[in-house]
Amino acid sequence: MASLQKLFMPDGQKFYRLFDEVADNLVVMGKLYYETICAGDGIMLQNISKLDELEKAIDVSTRKLFHELGRNFITPFDREDIHALASGLDDIADLTYGTIRQMNNYGLTNPGNTTQYVAGEYKRLIALLTDSIKSLNNKRNLAKLASPCREMRKIINLCDNRIDAAITGLFPTNTNVVDIIKWMEHYDILQVLLEKCENVVDTIEAIVIKYS
Repeated sequence: MASLQKLFMPDGQKFYRLFDEVADNLVVMGKLYYETICAGDGIMLQNISKLDELEKAIDVSTRKLFHELGRNFITPFDREDIHALASGLDDIADLTYGTIRQMNNYGLTNPGNTTQYVAGEYKRLIALLTDSIKSLNNKRNLAKLASPCREMRKIINLCDNRIDAAITGLFPTNTNVVDIIKWMEHYDILQVLLEKCENVVDTIEAIVIKYS
């Protein structure tokens, strides 16, 4: 009887602990991302290795989350939301590492004002995002997450607008086709990264609506 009760009343804290692991690693990635872009190419190779390790650690936590979904009938939130949240955070980690790796491969050692602006706002966005993830374990205060979600959307929109303007500015100021292609792909991955962040914000808002 005790084992049957344990099966249908699992330890929901396992999900929260795993999400906290992801959040802890992701906030470090956000800081390293900013540092790498704003400190110049001297630190890029060193930080690529660190970002790679953090991304792999998040992969491990994500697999554990999926494992818990498969073995538990009852979860702290809808299964679809947990899956979307875990997948979305993993995508963010992949792209955070991927953006820096792309910059190194393309020799984009002088990021420019737009990329540096996005890096600063991204670090702030990740701080808000990880704080929100860590707050999910208190269902009584879920409604308070509406405000940081609005702020995150504002950051995403401002960054997206800056990137659009930078893309437009490539053509009249640059006649080197290879450089244009490199920067276009760089700006594209930045926009995909922001899109993945927005998807996670959507999931958090869905959880807030359902459970607050």
